[in-house]
Amino acid sequence: MKNDKGATFKMEKIMDVSLTFESKDEGTIIVGTNKGLDHLTYPEIKKIIGDKILIKYADQNETVLSVSSVQISTSMAERKNIGICVGKLASPDLVQVGASIYILED
Repeated sequence: MKNDKGATFKMEKIMDVSLTFESKDEGTIIVGTNKGLDHLTYPEIKKIIGDKILIKYADQNETVLSVSSVQISTSMAERKNIGICVGKLASPDLVQVGASIYILED
């Protein structure tokens, strides 16, 4: 994928969206899991996600959003639930359950 300046980006899948909701204080939060990230720490996952994410929908449309924060909780089964906050500029309706989230990396 290339950005508007012609730079090429590497895309790596973070997760599939299982839930989106709006927090009064934080804005839209996208939630999902990825077994491949379960062994990593919060700082490691946060670094992997970075500042921008790419959302790919089932119809192959794409949206790039800025990440304002990352929340991670660990279930009793040692699975990481990843919450990516994209702020108040995107509504929860924009991000459909089942969409795929990718990191954008130079």
